[in-house]
Amino acid sequence: MIPVWDDYVALRFAEALASVVAQDVPLDIIIVDNASNVPLPESPQARVIRMPERVSLGAARNAGLELVGTENVMFTDADDLIEPWVVRRLQEGLDADPRLVAYAMAFVDADTGQRHRWPRPWIGQIVRFPRLFALLNAVWAIYPITGAVLIRTHLARAVGGHADIDNGDARCLGAALLFRGRVGWSEDLGYLYHQHPGSNLDRFSGTGAILQSHAAVRRRLRADLGGPPWLRPTIPLIAVAQWTAVGAHLGLTAFRLAAARRAGRAPH
Repeated sequence: MIPVWDDYVALRFAEALASVVAQDVPLDIIIVDNASNVPLPESPQARVIRMPERVSLGAARNAGLELVGTENVMFTDADDLIEPWVVRRLQEGLDADPRLVAYAMAFVDADTGQRHRWPRPWIGQIVRFPRLFALLNAVWAIYPITGAVLIRTHLARAVGGHADIDNGDARCLGAALLFRGRVGWSEDLGYLYHQHPGSNLDRFSGTGAILQSHAAVRRRLRADLGGPPWLRPTIPLIAVAQWTAVGAHLGLTAFRLAAARRAGRAPH
């Protein structure tokens, strides 16, 4: 399922859609036209729905989720490219273990051609401890929901889908989903991730936006009645851990900037 509007149409959408169509397994493709001011290209291989007015990214994704008729769903962005074997590999990983609620793989940084720094490689070890992993993911997003990630459709719906927001909509889905069961992980590199000025990640990378995203996650966990019974009483502790993580993030960022400045002044 791919939401798209405005600049994303001209940026790389036709190429991104072609990479989805080229998958070596049959797919149902749903495109959500989020009231785009730029006309979408013809997409005979996909079902296109147009929102009557612009809605949040989360609401656009949920509109597509309502139409999904397959057992599993993959949410992709309109500017990222997928190797032809990716969906098959994700499906094989998800089918191999009925306990899994999702299966994901690492991203390729489009700028460097190397493995993207996020998600961190060490999560492949921690997924073996699902409760711990879910708690860590609630504190700071460490498991992707958009991209090379295949999710069981009924569970995506059961936890309420994406939040009706632009900042952290997928985080809310992921936070609740990971408390429903185990997730799988692969270091296979087949999803080419693009980051550009004006993207959601770029717009919502500041401290205030991170805190807003954290608050949205806590609201979702409070509202999700299907999680473990001990989760809701734990939310205040999750909040403290989130604030601590933001402080650590700011401190580490400041340290790196200072180190970079010192390195720039060092004699060559």
